[in-house]
Amino acid sequence: MWVSRTPLRVSFFGGGTDYPSYFADMPGAVLGTTIDRYVYIQALPLAGFAEQRYRLTYRQTESVECIRDITHPVVRTCLGHYRWDRPLNIATMSDLPGGTGLGSSSAFTVGFINLLHRMRSISLTKFELAREAIHVEQKLLRENVGVQDQIHASFGGLARYEFHGEDFGIHPLRIRRSRHTLLSRSMVLVYTGRARHASAILGEQESRTRSGANAAGLSALYRMTREAAAILEREGDDERALRDFGGLLDEAWQVKQNLSPSISDETTAGLYADGKALGAWGAKLLGAGGGGFMLFLAHPDCQPDFRERFGDGRVCAIRMEDEGAAVDQLRPHVAQ
Repeated sequence: MWVSRTPLRVSFFGGGTDYPSYFADMPGAVLGTTIDRYVYIQALPLAGFAEQRYRLTYRQTESVECIRDITHPVVRTCLGHYRWDRPLNIATMSDLPGGTGLGSSSAFTVGFINLLHRMRSISLTKFELAREAIHVEQKLLRENVGVQDQIHASFGGLARYEFHGEDFGIHPLRIRRSRHTLLSRSMVLVYTGRARHASAILGEQESRTRSGANAAGLSALYRMTREAAAILEREGDDERALRDFGGLLDEAWQVKQNLSPSISDETTAGLYADGKALGAWGAKLLGAGGGGFMLFLAHPDCQPDFRERFGDGRVCAIRMEDEGAAVDQLRPHVAQ
């Protein structure tokens, strides 16, 4: 059995500038990190005489003979695109639900592509893996997605990514260990109470971007990725730096809400206000908006107040991770 483990991500700054409609002409960038919550895919090659050649278990179950009959769009497209021809049993799991702003859809795509290649003894570089996932989602599936989620999931870690034209570059942050640790321990997610499908919100935002209505906002978000990186890399007191980082996060959240009227609502605004009242340095809704998780940056000492205010079932403490997408082969134990 083979198992892929692909991290989810938190995007701090720059979301919206990672869409080709923007960075084809203007430079885009995001600053974010992968976290210790993952999408898992298990794959077990089946014998040639299996009753059904392809079995899938996710929110539903499928058992079909032909790839074209598979309902799951990523699995069907990838198996066909990479000309997979062996019977296969696939099961998927995730630490956190999809549709919550953590890049789970792209993490699945990255993980499945990684898995199919490793099962053929092909090791893609992180760059190749990200490129393949972007191609599958944008060109084959024609999804309305940017490029940050696939890159985050492939590379892992805390970094600033820059996009312009057909290329992207990675800039790992030069941050000392004590500040990295405090940032990692200061992140807390609070669930808004509803998941969402990002396509409608992103479609509206993309339309505004192509018309030029979002030009000023996206340019400001791009600049903030540089300012935020400078804050994390500067010398001095760690907590002071994170307070300034959180303040900039608040500024970015105000700008982002102007990209589309569907990004925020009264529920989101109330959640944001409550978290700030509990002592959060900064906050933003993750992903496209409209629901999912809100990220708060708050000193670890005040995070128990978040659980008391919002309830254990809605609060999730997270940590940064550095590995990125990975695949392992589980071999059966043979008794001696």
